[in-house]
Amino acid sequence: MSDRTFDPVDTLTAYREAGHWWRSLVGGVDDHQWDLMALGEWTVRELVAHGARAFRTVSEYIEGDTKDPTRIDTAAQYFGIVLAEQTPHVHIANRARKEAREEADWVAATDKLWASAELVVSNVPGDTDVHLFVGEMEIGQYLATRIVELVVHGGDLAEAIGIPSAPPLSAARISLDVLIDLASGTDVATILRLLTGRSGALPLHDVLA
Repeated sequence: MSDRTFDPVDTLTAYREAGHWWRSLVGGVDDHQWDLMALGEWTVRELVAHGARAFRTVSEYIEGDTKDPTRIDTAAQYFGIVLAEQTPHVHIANRARKEAREEADWVAATDKLWASAELVVSNVPGDTDVHLFVGEMEIGQYLATRIVELVVHGGDLAEAIGIPSAPPLSAARISLDVLIDLASGTDVATILRLLTGRSGALPLHDVLA
């Protein structure tokens, strides 16, 4: 069974809704919470900086030349490539710490990055390629990867700052589709049991690990 691809109109709608949700969470961070621990060894500030890449990369990767001609057709394929790199999470964590120090006001920075991304997605067709460091990917499919980042880390941020908040349904559904494509058959079976009120036979694995 092949990985899902998404209608670019659907990913654009979900991306916008997820973006507004993320921005509302960032705006809810109290002054004393920015340096609290949020996710593993990340502070709230570092988590927000990492989440902002869901906006930053849309703006940055639409410009410039092809960096790697590898064709990436689906969001699941993208995550498979990125997570197969050597120690990807170490690189991601170090980058988040660096980027967190680059802005004094992450509420304003988030809004600025969002405005730039919104300008891009409003003005290019869904089959326009973004030039990733790991390959070429249509923006309509790439947005699905950004939705996953906003939904997953939006949940992390909501928990860290004590604001219970569910992601928009459109974004949650796309994220679930992508993550199920990354899951093993056993994990999918466990998810089906959990969704029907039954206990899972085995613990689920982290598909983004």
